[in-house]
Amino acid sequence: MNLQRRAWLRCVALGGSAAGLAAALSGCGREPALTVAYHPWPGYAPLHLADSLGWWDDGQLRSLPTASATASHAALAEGRAQVAALTLDEVLLAHAQGLALRVVGLLNLSHGADVVLARAGFEHPARWRGARLGREAGALGELMALSWLEYADLGVHDVQMLTVRPDEHERAFMDGSVDLLVTYEPVATRLRALGARRLFDSSQLPAQRPIADVLAAHTGALRRQPRALRRLLRHTFQAQSHLLKLPVDARLRLAPWLGVAPAQVMATFRGLRLTRWHDNRHWLMGHPAPLQQAAESLARFLFGVGLLPHPRVAPELISPDALPAQDPP
Repeated sequence: MNLQRRAWLRCVALGGSAAGLAAALSGCGREPALTVAYHPWPGYAPLHLADSLGWWDDGQLRSLPTASATASHAALAEGRAQVAALTLDEVLLAHAQGLALRVVGLLNLSHGADVVLARAGFEHPARWRGARLGREAGALGELMALSWLEYADLGVHDVQMLTVRPDEHERAFMDGSVDLLVTYEPVATRLRALGARRLFDSSQLPAQRPIADVLAAHTGALRRQPRALRRLLRHTFQAQSHLLKLPVDARLRLAPWLGVAPAQVMATFRGLRLTRWHDNRHWLMGHPAPLQQAAESLARFLFGVGLLPHPRVAPELISPDALPAQDPP
């Protein structure tokens, strides 16, 4: 008798009555595969590690590599992914556009990993007025650009705001298409090696404007794929441990994905705090959860600068249901 047939018979035995049988068959059935979209960014390294280590080989979890957060957002909107790694501000924007999402995990907090860089000669305030400031279209690029302008006592009309796709950041910087650039790791490390100067980073953001990377799931996934979501969170925390305990192996796996030499991998995590299981319990639990409060503060800022059509945040935006009950070994 094959294993699949045994599992079916075990569900029937547990079902008992007709009503119980239906519930048992529903609960024991194999969930649809859960597809997770994410792009190269050190904060999403645990996702890439989990897949690279073969933990997703059985097909219950599937990775969907993308080139940028914009592409991951599109994968969610088009139904090609049920979960995506995004920043909290990107989730708020997606939610305002009609995507029913819940934040099920906190991957990291940026404390310097997102930066505004200047080409040589443009690190001086006298050169900033009229400079060409490149940034990715979307909430994160705008958040960093506007926060730097505020910090520098400049307005949006004092610079030339240019849209630069993430995969064009290095080319635009190197060929002189931009003078200033909002970017992030690992691109920032590569550009600093070529002489770029740091003007501003996410550690200087006000507390009410956190850059937090999260796992955002379709509300339907919470109903239809709860086991896969719990497994995804468990693997995320286990991959964080792998990164800390076996850094040489992790560097070799991550280097091609991040586009840096193995010796540079750990440098890309500079300014980034990976949030572990206990951090997630702190940020996602409570009434209201601290991450819910952070989202509401961030939404008010984004609305105030015209990036959101309203400042309202769904009261159930944060869902801790997929978090493991204990810190995974």
